[in-house]
Amino acid sequence: MSAPTQFELIVFITTLVILALAYSLVFTWNWPLKNGPGFFLGVEVPAGFYEGPGRSWLKGYRAMLVALYLILAAFFGACFAFGRSDLAPLCGFWALLYTATILAFSAWTRHKLGRNPPVRPVAVALETRRLGDYISWPMEALMVVVIALCWWLELHHASHKEWLNMLTMTWLALGLLPGKILLARSSYPLPVDRTEEHYRYQDAMRRNSVRMWNSIAWFFVIVLAGVALRDTWTPARTVPGLRWLLLSVPLVVWAYVIVQAFRRMRLATTLGRDLLPPGSWTTPFRRAPWIGVGENCGLWGNRHYLIWFAIWFGGILAIILYSQFR
Repeated sequence: MSAPTQFELIVFITTLVILALAYSLVFTWNWPLKNGPGFFLGVEVPAGFYEGPGRSWLKGYRAMLVALYLILAAFFGACFAFGRSDLAPLCGFWALLYTATILAFSAWTRHKLGRNPPVRPVAVALETRRLGDYISWPMEALMVVVIALCWWLELHHASHKEWLNMLTMTWLALGLLPGKILLARSSYPLPVDRTEEHYRYQDAMRRNSVRMWNSIAWFFVIVLAGVALRDTWTPARTVPGLRWLLLSVPLVVWAYVIVQAFRRMRLATTLGRDLLPPGSWTTPFRRAPWIGVGENCGLWGNRHYLIWFAIWFGGILAIILYSQFR
C-alpha cells in the first residue's frame, strides 16, 4: 500500500466536506420552520405570516444559504482550476463566514420580528445539576496527559518542531473545557405550559452539545498526537500503512462529530417542534436570552459565555495572524 500523496488526500477530504455540506444544506433549507408555522427562526410570528411577509423572509434566508454555498463552490473551483489544491484547507475560513452570517441574520430577525417578545410566567427547576453528570473528569485528565506527552515528545525528540501547529491544537482542545462547563451549567427559564417537556428538551440538548464538544476536543488531540508521532517516530514517516492510519483516525473522529451535529439538529427538530423556542418569549423578571439558530440553552445571552468565546476564538485568530506575518 503506497502512501497517499498530498493531492490525493486533499481531494479525498474535500469530497467528504462537500458531501457533509450538501446534506447540511438540505437539512437547513427549512430550518426557520422547525418550530412550526407560528415561528420563524425561533421568533413567534402572527397567524398568516407565511402568506404575507414571511415569504420574503424565507426567500431571503434561502438566498443567503445559496450565496454562501456558491462562495464555497467558487473557492474550491478556483483552487483546483489554478492548481492550488494546497489552499483547499483554507475553507475553514468559510465556516467562520457561514457562522457569522447565520448569527447576523438571526440577530437581525430577532431585532425586526422579535423586538418585544410576549411575557409569560415561568417555572423553576429545583434539580441540582453536577458537572460530573455532563463532563467526564477522568477523560478530561486523560486528554491533558496525552497533550503533555505530545509536547514532551516534540520538545525532546523532534528534529523539526512545529510549534504553531502544536500550540493551535492545544489551544483548540483545552480551550473548549470552560465552554463545556458553561454548557453544563446553562439553562433558560421554563414556561409553566408543558414544563416537564421543556425541561427534558433542554437537558437533552445540553447533554448532546457537551458530547459533541467532547468529540471535537478529542479530534484536535488526535491530530496533535499525529503531528507528534510524525515528527518523532521514524516509521510514522516511512511506513505507508502507519501513515494511512495516522491520517484515517482523525477523519473517523471528525466524521463522528459531523454525525453528532446532524443528530443534534434532528433532536432539536423532533423534540422541540411543538415547544416554545428559547428566546421567543420573555419572563416577568428579565428578557429572554438570544440563542440564534443554535440550541445552546440561552448561552448567546450569557455574558460569561460570550467572554469565553471571545477569548477562545481570539486566541485562534492571534495564532493564525502570527503564522502569516511572522
